[in-house]
Amino acid sequence: MTSFQQRFAALTGSACPKKATELFYVSHPKADRALLGPFLSQADAECGRVVLRSADAVVTACLVESLDDLTYWHAVNNGQVCRAFAAAEGVNHE
Repeated sequence: MTSFQQRFAALTGSACPKKATELFYVSHPKADRALLGPFLSQADAECGRVVLRSADAVVTACLVESLDDLTYWHAVNNGQVCRAFAAAEGVNHE
């Protein structure tokens, strides 16, 4: 995974897979792995970052070659839950 800012530079290279799917995660420098995710959109991951209430939390992106049904529905559910919590806190990231 790379930080969201670094991802744009990586996507411009010719080594980028043509049919890759991008998944988003919320990570923290003190954690060994992502704390929340996967998400299908950066906006949903941003809601997750807000819900964590940590200034150090960042949205990261990961390219995958394929996405199975379980991971897809997990990502959809994560997005819905984090949007609901963010909306309850008065945050709108759409």
